[in-house]
Amino acid sequence: MLHAPRAHPLRPLSGQDLEGYCACVSRLVLAGRLNHWFPDPYGFAEYVRLLAPSARQGVYDGVHLDLTTGLPILKDFVMVRADRDVAKDFVEQNEARLAAGRSPTPKVAAKLAYNRRLLAADLPPLTRLQVKLRRIDPARSAASFEVVFDKIDTAEMVFVRYTLLLEQEDRSWGSAFLERSGDYSLQTAAFREKMEKFTQDDSEIAFLLLGKLEGVRLEEVTRGRIGPLWSPFSSAPEGWSSPNAFILHLPLDRASTDLSDDRDNDPFEDLYRQFLSPYSRPLVAEEALRLGYRVHKDRKFVCTREAEPALRSKLREARTQNMVYTI
Repeated sequence: MLHAPRAHPLRPLSGQDLEGYCACVSRLVLAGRLNHWFPDPYGFAEYVRLLAPSARQGVYDGVHLDLTTGLPILKDFVMVRADRDVAKDFVEQNEARLAAGRSPTPKVAAKLAYNRRLLAADLPPLTRLQVKLRRIDPARSAASFEVVFDKIDTAEMVFVRYTLLLEQEDRSWGSAFLERSGDYSLQTAAFREKMEKFTQDDSEIAFLLLGKLEGVRLEEVTRGRIGPLWSPFSSAPEGWSSPNAFILHLPLDRASTDLSDDRDNDPFEDLYRQFLSPYSRPLVAEEALRLGYRVHKDRKFVCTREAEPALRSKLREARTQNMVYTI
């Protein structure tokens, strides 16, 4: 069930439509009351605000929305990050010219304003892998870690955070997965490769794949996402919304050894095992029993007020109990 990148339909967005879109989306994500299992909502909101015409000062014409997710494409977010990385040098060079009495052209003045806005923004990296040592168990010759992996999922084109709780035996340090230096942990190339390879789908699939690594015992894998988004520019399925409304999805799924049962409270996604053939399902169920995990899936929503009645009506039909916040 690992996704291969595929072409998605796109829609250009610019001018006042883009300005209103960016303002609304940034408000939606900040109203979602996201906890640490999700990507940083403030960083996401800042990326979106920096795509607005008022921030870019005409330096770029607009963005392209991925109509599958309703969010700007990866290239637009990468451009913001790349511009931020060189903004300091650009501002310093042009402020030196201003101090010397050289007037900028309108185009340079606009770009200078945009780069100053970039420098004022608190932008997290689009991809970030962090490892924290949780505890050391000398009696069992093992160490426990928390791993947090933020990225843009190139298959679904949404912002995603994977959080792993795992234990590694000391005897497996030679396998160069994670390394421990005193009270600190070190990432290895093999570890980053496995994280990129095995975090391309839901938490259960990641648990199954990572659970096969020698010397590693997984306790939990959690995946939180920002997106998809339904809006006047990327419409909702019939009956789920009203014209001109915005609905932001905030799905969360967890595979954990601390859960006592499987639970699916997501009206749009089933448990992975339900997709399997009658032949494969018992094999995966047996592996899940061996690894000792269960799965919970949930999804909350943030929407503009006009979207709320239709959304709540469809959720009642789906017989799920989902949080819905409005702006």
